[in-house]
Amino acid sequence: MSHTTLRAFLLTMALVFTSKLQAATIMVDATSDDPVGQLLVYNLKDKINASSINKLVYTKDDAGFVINIVTIKENDGNDTAYAAVLSMPQLNKKGFDYYITSQVGFCGSSVTESCASKILAAFDQPMTDIATAISEAIKKPNH
Repeated sequence: MSHTTLRAFLLTMALVFTSKLQAATIMVDATSDDPVGQLLVYNLKDKINASSINKLVYTKDDAGFVINIVTIKENDGNDTAYAAVLSMPQLNKKGFDYYITSQVGFCGSSVTESCASKILAAFDQPMTDIATAISEAIKKPNH
């Protein structure tokens, strides 16, 4: 990749992240048919909405990050197992998203709020690192 292409990419990303990461825009894409899983997804969205540093959005076009989460019923429906993946949409909206990190876990019906917090906490540092790297890259003078 040429320096000009890289610089153009970083500038485009900077524009996206300047507007989106003041409050990180996050879309939650869920496949959750079990009641505990649905409650986990609800709490995850609620925590994003309640955050001063994150904003829940409903389309990939508005998202700086996407959390894909799949849940499955465990223990006769009293618990859920989940897999959550943090990704970043491609700017041209073609192809696959950029994989960042993932987390798997098990959540009981009485602790869905803390499970949602755990997912967001695990994804916070990678999102911050990406925003910082992009910000620093666009501040460097053109060589």
